[in-house]
Amino acid sequence: MAAKRDTPAGRAARMAGTGVSVAGSYMGYLLQRAFLDQPAREAKLKAAHGRAARRVRDELMSLRGPAMKLGQALSLQSGVLPDEAIVELAKLQREAPPMHPTLMRAQFSGSLGRDPEDVFAKFDLEPFAAASLGQVHRATTKTGELAAVKVQYPNIRDAIKNDFTWFRTVSKPAQISGHVPKSMIDELETQILAETDYRQEANHIEFFARGLAPLRFVTVPRVFRACSSDQVLTMSLVPGRHVDEFLARRPSQALRDLVGERLLELFYFQVLRLRTFHADPHAGNYLIADDGSIGLVDFGCVKRFSRAFVGNLSALYLYRGARESAHFQSLIDQRYAMFGTKLGRAGRQALSEFAEKFYRKVYPPEIEKDHIPFDFGESVVLHDYLRESRKLMRSKAALHEHVFLARVEIGLYDMLHRLRARVHTSRIVRKFLEDRASA
Repeated sequence: MAAKRDTPAGRAARMAGTGVSVAGSYMGYLLQRAFLDQPAREAKLKAAHGRAARRVRDELMSLRGPAMKLGQALSLQSGVLPDEAIVELAKLQREAPPMHPTLMRAQFSGSLGRDPEDVFAKFDLEPFAAASLGQVHRATTKTGELAAVKVQYPNIRDAIKNDFTWFRTVSKPAQISGHVPKSMIDELETQILAETDYRQEANHIEFFARGLAPLRFVTVPRVFRACSSDQVLTMSLVPGRHVDEFLARRPSQALRDLVGERLLELFYFQVLRLRTFHADPHAGNYLIADDGSIGLVDFGCVKRFSRAFVGNLSALYLYRGARESAHFQSLIDQRYAMFGTKLGRAGRQALSEFAEKFYRKVYPPEIEKDHIPFDFGESVVLHDYLRESRKLMRSKAALHEHVFLARVEIGLYDMLHRLRARVHTSRIVRKFLEDRASA
Protein backbone atom coordinates (compact mmCIF):
# COMPACT_ATOMS: atom_id res chain seq x y z
CA MET A 1 0.00 0.00 0.00
CA ALA A 2 2.83 2.39 0.87
CA ALA A 3 4.43 1.72 -2.51
CA LYS A 4 1.26 2.86 -4.31
CA ARG A 5 1.16 6.03 -2.22
CA ASP A 6 4.66 6.93 -3.48
CA THR A 7 3.96 6.51 -7.21
CA PRO A 8 3.45 9.72 -9.23
CA ALA A 9 -0.31 9.07 -9.25
CA GLY A 10 -0.40 8.24 -5.54
CA ARG A 11 1.55 11.33 -4.49
CA ALA A 12 -0.54 13.52 -6.82
CA ALA A 13 -3.74 12.13 -5.31
CA ARG A 14 -2.50 12.95 -1.82
CA MET A 15 -1.66 16.52 -2.85
CA ALA A 16 -5.10 16.96 -4.42
CA GLY A 17 -6.70 15.49 -1.28
CA THR A 18 -4.88 18.06 0.81
CA GLY A 19 -6.59 20.83 -1.17
CA VAL A 20 -10.01 19.32 -0.47
CA SER A 21 -9.15 18.99 3.21
CA VAL A 22 -8.08 22.63 3.42
CA ALA A 23 -11.36 23.72 1.82
CA GLY A 24 -13.18 21.76 4.51
CA SER A 25 -11.28 23.65 7.21
CA TYR A 26 -12.97 26.89 6.13
CA MET A 27 -16.44 25.50 5.50
CA GLY A 28 -17.57 25.79 9.11
CA TYR A 29 -16.36 29.38 9.29
CA LEU A 30 -18.21 30.34 6.09
CA LEU A 31 -21.45 28.74 7.28
CA GLN A 32 -21.34 30.54 10.65
CA ARG A 33 -19.86 33.86 9.57
CA ALA A 34 -23.15 35.69 8.97
CA PHE A 35 -24.39 34.86 12.47
CA LEU A 36 -21.31 36.00 14.40
CA ASP A 37 -20.21 39.38 15.70
CA GLN A 38 -16.81 40.79 14.66
CA PRO A 39 -14.71 39.36 17.56
CA ALA A 40 -16.26 35.91 17.10
CA ARG A 41 -15.65 36.08 13.34
CA GLU A 42 -11.98 36.88 13.89
CA ALA A 43 -11.60 34.05 16.41
CA LYS A 44 -13.31 31.56 14.06
CA LEU A 45 -11.17 32.66 11.12
CA LYS A 46 -7.96 32.31 13.13
CA ALA A 47 -9.03 28.81 14.14
CA ALA A 48 -9.78 27.95 10.50
CA HIS A 49 -6.34 29.23 9.44
CA GLY A 50 -4.73 27.06 12.10
CA ARG A 51 -6.64 23.90 11.12
CA ALA A 52 -5.91 24.38 7.42
CA ALA A 53 -2.21 25.00 8.02
CA ARG A 54 -1.90 21.93 10.27
CA ARG A 55 -3.49 19.74 7.61
CA VAL A 56 -1.15 21.09 4.93
CA ARG A 57 1.86 20.76 7.23
CA ASP A 58 1.07 17.18 8.22
CA GLU A 59 0.60 16.03 4.62
CA LEU A 60 3.71 17.79 3.33
CA MET A 61 5.72 16.34 6.21
CA SER A 62 4.54 12.89 5.24
CA LEU A 63 5.31 13.41 1.53
CA ARG A 64 8.76 14.90 2.19
CA GLY A 65 10.87 15.65 -0.90
CA PRO A 66 9.86 18.59 -3.15
CA ALA A 67 6.38 18.70 -1.58
CA MET A 68 7.89 19.47 1.82
CA LYS A 69 10.25 21.98 0.23
CA LEU A 70 7.18 23.78 -1.10
CA GLY A 71 5.88 24.04 2.47
CA GLN A 72 9.24 25.39 3.63
CA ALA A 73 9.04 28.03 0.89
CA LEU A 74 5.52 28.98 2.00
CA SER A 75 6.77 29.35 5.58
CA LEU A 76 8.93 32.26 4.38
CA GLN A 77 5.87 34.37 3.56
CA SER A 78 5.63 36.15 6.92
CA GLY A 79 3.62 39.33 6.53
CA VAL A 80 1.80 37.69 3.60
CA LEU A 81 0.22 34.49 4.93
CA PRO A 82 -1.77 34.49 8.19
CA ASP A 83 0.36 34.21 11.33
CA GLU A 84 -1.40 30.94 12.24
CA ALA A 85 -0.26 29.43 8.93
CA ILE A 86 3.32 30.65 9.36
CA VAL A 87 3.56 29.11 12.84
CA GLU A 88 2.50 25.68 11.53
CA LEU A 89 4.45 25.75 8.26
CA ALA A 90 7.62 26.92 10.04
CA LYS A 91 7.70 23.50 11.72
CA LEU A 92 8.58 22.06 8.30
CA GLN A 93 11.97 23.76 8.62
CA ARG A 94 13.13 21.33 11.29
CA GLU A 95 10.42 18.75 11.91
CA ALA A 96 9.20 15.74 9.94
CA PRO A 97 8.09 12.23 10.95
CA PRO A 98 11.39 10.45 11.64
CA MET A 99 12.32 7.08 10.23
CA HIS A 100 11.77 4.10 12.49
CA PRO A 101 15.10 3.34 14.21
CA THR A 102 15.28 -0.04 12.45
CA LEU A 103 14.85 1.61 9.04
CA MET A 104 17.37 4.32 9.92
CA ARG A 105 19.89 1.69 11.00
CA ALA A 106 19.39 -0.23 7.75
CA GLN A 107 19.81 2.95 5.74
CA PHE A 108 22.98 3.88 7.64
CA SER A 109 24.65 0.46 7.48
CA GLY A 110 23.61 -0.02 3.84
CA SER A 111 25.47 3.17 2.92
CA LEU A 112 28.50 3.04 5.24
CA GLY A 113 28.78 -0.74 5.60
CA ARG A 114 28.80 -0.52 9.41
CA ASP A 115 26.28 0.12 12.17
CA PRO A 116 26.26 3.55 13.86
CA GLU A 117 27.63 2.05 17.11
CA ASP A 118 30.64 0.72 15.20
CA VAL A 119 31.37 4.11 13.62
CA PHE A 120 30.82 6.39 16.62
CA ALA A 121 31.62 6.30 20.32
CA LYS A 122 28.05 7.46 20.95
CA PHE A 123 25.05 7.78 18.63
CA ASP A 124 21.59 9.13 19.54
CA LEU A 125 18.93 7.03 17.80
CA GLU A 126 16.38 9.84 18.22
CA PRO A 127 16.96 12.56 15.56
CA PHE A 128 17.10 16.17 16.72
CA ALA A 129 16.06 17.47 13.29
CA ALA A 130 14.16 15.92 10.40
CA ALA A 131 13.46 17.68 7.13
CA SER A 132 12.61 17.10 3.47
CA LEU A 133 15.39 14.72 2.41
CA GLY A 134 16.91 13.33 5.61
CA GLN A 135 17.11 13.47 9.39
CA VAL A 136 19.95 14.50 11.69
CA HIS A 137 21.28 12.68 14.77
CA ARG A 138 23.71 13.77 17.46
CA ALA A 139 26.81 11.64 17.85
CA THR A 140 30.27 11.60 19.38
CA THR A 141 33.19 10.52 17.22
CA LYS A 142 35.78 7.98 18.35
CA THR A 143 38.10 10.94 19.07
CA GLY A 144 35.51 12.59 21.32
CA GLU A 145 34.21 15.33 19.00
CA LEU A 146 30.51 16.22 18.93
CA ALA A 147 28.95 15.64 15.54
CA ALA A 148 25.73 15.96 13.57
CA VAL A 149 24.99 12.93 11.39
CA LYS A 150 22.57 13.38 8.49
CA VAL A 151 20.96 10.15 7.26
CA GLN A 152 19.02 10.26 3.99
CA TYR A 153 15.49 8.88 3.75
CA PRO A 154 15.21 5.69 1.65
CA ASN A 155 14.02 6.06 -1.97
CA ILE A 156 13.98 9.86 -1.74
CA ARG A 157 15.37 10.24 -5.28
CA ASP A 158 12.43 8.26 -6.62
CA ALA A 159 10.01 10.48 -4.66
CA ILE A 160 11.61 13.59 -6.18
CA LYS A 161 11.33 12.17 -9.69
CA ASN A 162 7.70 11.17 -9.03
CA ASP A 163 6.82 14.69 -7.87
CA PHE A 164 8.40 16.27 -10.93
CA THR A 165 6.65 13.81 -13.23
CA TRP A 166 3.38 15.01 -11.72
CA PHE A 167 4.39 18.67 -11.83
CA ARG A 168 5.45 18.50 -15.48
CA THR A 169 2.05 17.03 -16.31
CA VAL A 170 -0.10 19.56 -14.45
CA SER A 171 2.02 22.52 -15.59
CA LYS A 172 1.81 21.70 -19.33
CA PRO A 173 -0.48 24.67 -20.09
CA ALA A 174 1.89 27.06 -18.30
CA GLN A 175 4.87 25.55 -20.14
CA ILE A 176 3.16 25.90 -23.52
CA SER A 177 2.19 29.52 -22.81
CA GLY A 178 5.73 30.33 -21.68
CA HIS A 179 4.75 31.41 -18.16
CA VAL A 180 6.68 28.46 -16.62
CA PRO A 181 9.54 27.64 -18.99
CA LYS A 182 10.65 24.00 -19.22
CA SER A 183 14.19 25.18 -18.41
CA MET A 184 12.91 26.45 -15.05
CA ILE A 185 11.42 23.07 -14.13
CA ASP A 186 14.62 21.35 -15.30
CA GLU A 187 16.66 23.68 -13.07
CA LEU A 188 14.53 22.91 -10.02
CA GLU A 189 14.66 19.15 -10.56
CA THR A 190 18.40 19.13 -11.20
CA GLN A 191 19.17 21.15 -8.10
CA ILE A 192 16.88 19.18 -5.78
CA LEU A 193 18.16 15.83 -7.07
CA ALA A 194 21.71 17.10 -6.49
CA GLU A 195 20.84 17.52 -2.80
CA THR A 196 20.62 13.73 -2.46
CA ASP A 197 24.36 13.34 -3.14
CA TYR A 198 25.95 13.82 0.27
CA ARG A 199 29.49 13.48 -1.12
CA GLN A 200 28.81 16.54 -3.25
CA GLU A 201 27.37 18.32 -0.23
CA ALA A 202 30.59 17.57 1.66
CA ASN A 203 32.51 19.23 -1.19
CA HIS A 204 30.20 22.25 -0.93
CA ILE A 205 30.80 22.54 2.81
CA GLU A 206 34.56 22.55 2.35
CA PHE A 207 34.29 25.12 -0.47
CA PHE A 208 32.26 27.49 1.72
CA ALA A 209 34.52 26.94 4.73
CA ARG A 210 37.37 28.31 2.62
CA GLY A 211 35.37 30.91 0.70
CA LEU A 212 33.57 32.45 3.67
CA ALA A 213 36.66 32.57 5.88
CA PRO A 214 37.01 36.39 5.48
CA LEU A 215 33.58 36.77 7.16
CA ARG A 216 34.69 36.13 10.73
CA PHE A 217 31.10 36.16 11.97
CA VAL A 218 30.11 33.06 9.93
CA THR A 219 30.61 29.47 11.11
CA VAL A 220 30.49 26.56 8.65
CA PRO A 221 30.58 22.91 9.86
CA ARG A 222 33.59 20.67 9.34
CA VAL A 223 33.11 17.39 7.48
CA PHE A 224 34.22 14.05 8.95
CA ARG A 225 34.97 12.27 5.67
CA ALA A 226 35.73 8.88 7.26
CA CYS A 227 32.19 8.82 8.71
CA SER A 228 30.43 9.99 5.53
CA SER A 229 29.16 8.49 2.29
CA ASP A 230 26.72 9.33 -0.50
CA GLN A 231 23.74 8.94 1.89
CA VAL A 232 25.30 9.64 5.30
CA LEU A 233 27.00 12.95 6.10
CA THR A 234 28.82 13.59 9.37
CA MET A 235 29.69 17.16 10.35
CA SER A 236 30.76 19.10 13.40
CA LEU A 237 27.93 20.62 15.44
CA VAL A 238 27.40 24.33 14.74
CA PRO A 239 26.43 26.56 17.70
CA GLY A 240 23.51 28.96 17.70
CA ARG A 241 19.73 29.15 17.82
CA HIS A 242 17.10 29.19 15.11
CA VAL A 243 15.64 32.65 14.52
CA ASP A 244 12.42 32.03 16.48
CA GLU A 245 14.39 30.78 19.50
CA PHE A 246 16.76 33.73 19.16
CA LEU A 247 13.85 36.19 19.09
CA ALA A 248 12.18 34.46 22.06
CA ARG A 249 15.12 35.67 24.19
CA ARG A 250 14.11 39.26 23.40
CA PRO A 251 17.37 40.48 21.82
CA SER A 252 17.95 44.22 21.72
CA GLN A 253 17.24 46.24 18.59
CA ALA A 254 20.99 46.80 18.24
CA LEU A 255 21.66 43.04 18.21
CA ARG A 256 18.83 42.40 15.73
CA ASP A 257 20.23 45.14 13.50
CA LEU A 258 23.72 43.60 13.72
CA VAL A 259 22.42 40.17 12.70
CA GLY A 260 20.46 41.76 9.86
CA GLU A 261 23.52 43.59 8.55
CA ARG A 262 25.52 40.37 8.69
CA LEU A 263 22.85 38.35 6.89
CA LEU A 264 22.77 40.88 4.05
CA GLU A 265 26.56 41.00 3.90
CA LEU A 266 26.68 37.20 3.80
CA PHE A 267 24.27 37.15 0.84
CA TYR A 268 26.12 39.73 -1.27
CA PHE A 269 29.53 38.28 -0.41
CA GLN A 270 28.38 34.96 -1.86
CA VAL A 271 26.79 36.41 -4.99
CA LEU A 272 29.31 39.13 -5.88
CA ARG A 273 32.58 37.70 -4.58
CA LEU A 274 32.19 33.91 -4.59
CA ARG A 275 29.67 33.81 -7.46
CA THR A 276 28.35 30.77 -5.57
CA PHE A 277 25.66 30.80 -2.91
CA HIS A 278 23.90 28.65 -0.37
CA ALA A 279 20.52 28.25 -2.06
CA ASP A 280 18.34 26.71 0.67
CA PRO A 281 17.34 29.84 2.52
CA HIS A 282 14.72 28.81 5.08
CA ALA A 283 15.30 29.96 8.63
CA GLY A 284 16.10 26.46 9.91
CA ASN A 285 19.45 26.62 8.11
CA TYR A 286 20.66 29.73 9.98
CA LEU A 287 21.80 29.51 13.61
CA ILE A 288 22.24 32.77 15.49
CA ALA A 289 24.57 33.03 18.48
CA ASP A 290 24.22 35.47 21.38
CA ASP A 291 27.04 37.66 19.97
CA GLY A 292 25.32 37.95 16.59
CA SER A 293 27.51 35.45 14.76
CA ILE A 294 25.79 33.18 12.25
CA GLY A 295 26.07 29.44 11.76
CA LEU A 296 25.23 28.21 8.27
CA VAL A 297 24.14 24.59 7.74
CA ASP A 298 22.69 22.32 5.03
CA PHE A 299 24.72 22.84 1.86
CA GLY A 300 22.92 20.36 -0.37
CA CYS A 301 21.52 23.08 -2.63
CA VAL A 302 24.23 25.37 -4.01
CA LYS A 303 23.98 27.59 -7.08
CA ARG A 304 26.89 28.93 -9.15
CA PHE A 305 26.75 31.90 -11.51
CA SER A 306 28.95 32.71 -14.48
CA ARG A 307 31.28 35.70 -14.32
CA ALA A 308 29.25 37.39 -17.08
CA PHE A 309 25.95 36.96 -15.22
CA VAL A 310 27.36 38.41 -12.00
CA GLY A 311 28.89 41.26 -14.01
CA ASN A 312 25.43 42.05 -15.34
CA LEU A 313 23.92 41.93 -11.85
CA SER A 314 26.64 44.29 -10.63
CA ALA A 315 25.90 46.79 -13.37
CA LEU A 316 22.22 46.86 -12.40
CA TYR A 317 22.62 46.91 -8.59
CA LEU A 318 22.30 50.51 -7.29
CA TYR A 319 21.60 51.76 -10.82
CA ARG A 320 21.11 55.52 -10.58
CA GLY A 321 19.71 56.30 -14.01
CA ALA A 322 16.19 56.08 -15.37
CA ARG A 323 14.80 52.60 -15.92
CA GLU A 324 13.50 53.73 -19.31
CA SER A 325 16.98 54.79 -20.47
CA ALA A 326 18.63 53.05 -23.42
CA HIS A 327 21.55 52.03 -21.19
CA PHE A 328 19.39 50.29 -18.58
CA GLN A 329 17.40 48.52 -21.29
CA SER A 330 20.59 47.37 -23.02
CA LEU A 331 21.82 45.83 -19.76
CA ILE A 332 18.56 43.88 -19.46
CA ASP A 333 18.89 42.73 -23.08
CA GLN A 334 22.45 41.55 -22.40
CA ARG A 335 21.27 39.37 -19.52
CA TYR A 336 18.66 37.60 -21.58
CA ALA A 337 20.98 37.24 -24.57
CA MET A 338 23.31 35.15 -22.35
CA PHE A 339 20.61 32.48 -22.37
CA GLY A 340 19.54 32.83 -25.99
CA THR A 341 16.35 34.65 -25.01
CA LYS A 342 14.87 37.88 -26.30
CA LEU A 343 12.82 39.91 -23.88
CA GLY A 344 9.31 40.95 -24.90
CA ARG A 345 7.72 44.32 -24.20
CA ALA A 346 5.68 43.04 -21.23
CA GLY A 347 8.75 41.43 -19.68
CA ARG A 348 10.81 44.58 -20.19
CA GLN A 349 8.11 46.59 -18.41
CA ALA A 350 7.90 44.09 -15.54
CA LEU A 351 11.67 44.15 -14.96
CA SER A 352 11.78 47.94 -15.08
CA GLU A 353 8.95 48.14 -12.54
CA PHE A 354 10.65 45.56 -10.29
CA ALA A 355 13.81 47.69 -10.31
CA GLU A 356 11.86 50.88 -9.62
CA LYS A 357 9.17 49.76 -7.18
CA PHE A 358 11.20 47.33 -5.06
CA TYR A 359 14.97 47.58 -5.49
CA ARG A 360 15.19 51.36 -5.71
CA LYS A 361 13.11 51.58 -2.55
CA VAL A 362 15.05 48.98 -0.54
CA TYR A 363 18.46 49.90 -2.00
CA PRO A 364 18.49 53.66 -2.69
CA PRO A 365 21.26 54.26 -5.25
CA GLU A 366 22.22 57.75 -4.03
CA ILE A 367 25.46 57.52 -2.02
CA GLU A 368 24.34 60.39 0.21
CA LYS A 369 21.60 58.09 1.56
CA ASP A 370 23.97 55.28 2.57
CA HIS A 371 23.81 56.34 6.23
CA ILE A 372 20.03 55.74 6.36
CA PRO A 373 19.14 52.14 7.26
CA PHE A 374 16.19 50.42 5.62
CA ASP A 375 13.61 49.18 8.13
CA PHE A 376 12.69 45.59 7.24
CA GLY A 377 10.06 45.63 9.96
CA GLU A 378 7.77 47.33 7.44
CA SER A 379 4.96 44.91 6.66
CA VAL A 380 4.89 45.81 2.95
CA VAL A 381 8.43 44.63 2.13
CA LEU A 382 7.50 41.03 1.32
CA HIS A 383 4.25 42.09 -0.33
CA ASP A 384 6.21 44.36 -2.68
CA TYR A 385 8.73 41.68 -3.59
CA LEU A 386 6.09 39.01 -4.23
CA ARG A 387 3.87 41.40 -6.20
CA GLU A 388 6.68 42.32 -8.58
CA SER A 389 7.78 38.67 -8.82
CA ARG A 390 4.30 37.65 -9.90
CA LYS A 391 4.31 40.35 -12.58
CA LEU A 392 7.61 38.96 -13.84
CA MET A 393 6.16 35.45 -14.09
CA ARG A 394 2.99 36.66 -15.83
CA SER A 395 5.05 38.61 -18.36
CA LYS A 396 7.02 35.43 -19.26
CA ALA A 397 10.26 37.17 -18.28
CA ALA A 398 11.51 34.71 -15.65
CA LEU A 399 14.85 33.04 -16.47
CA HIS A 400 15.91 29.73 -14.97
CA GLU A 401 18.91 31.59 -13.51
CA HIS A 402 16.46 33.70 -11.52
CA VAL A 403 14.82 30.73 -9.76
CA PHE A 404 17.27 30.12 -6.94
CA LEU A 405 18.38 33.74 -6.67
CA ALA A 406 14.75 34.72 -6.04
CA ARG A 407 14.38 31.79 -3.63
CA VAL A 408 17.31 33.04 -1.55
CA GLU A 409 16.20 36.65 -1.69
CA ILE A 410 12.72 35.92 -0.36
CA GLY A 411 14.27 33.84 2.43
CA LEU A 412 16.65 36.67 3.26
CA TYR A 413 13.93 39.34 3.33
CA ASP A 414 11.71 37.08 5.42
CA MET A 415 14.49 36.66 8.00
CA LEU A 416 15.16 40.41 8.06
CA HIS A 417 11.43 41.05 8.44
CA ARG A 418 11.15 38.62 11.36
CA LEU A 419 14.14 40.27 13.01
CA ARG A 420 12.59 43.71 12.41
CA ALA A 421 16.15 44.64 11.47
CA ARG A 422 17.26 48.07 10.29
CA VAL A 423 19.98 47.53 7.71
CA HIS A 424 22.29 49.82 5.73
CA THR A 425 21.41 47.99 2.53
CA SER A 426 22.99 50.26 -0.08
CA ARG A 427 26.18 50.76 1.91
CA ILE A 428 26.74 47.00 2.10
CA VAL A 429 26.09 46.45 -1.61
CA ARG A 430 28.22 49.45 -2.59
CA LYS A 431 31.18 48.04 -0.66
CA PHE A 432 31.13 44.85 -2.73
CA LEU A 433 30.60 46.72 -5.98
CA GLU A 434 33.63 48.90 -5.22
CA ASP A 435 35.67 45.79 -4.34
CA ARG A 436 34.77 44.29 -7.75
CA ALA A 437 35.67 47.52 -9.55
CA SER A 438 39.09 47.71 -7.89
CA ALA A 439 39.92 43.99 -8.33
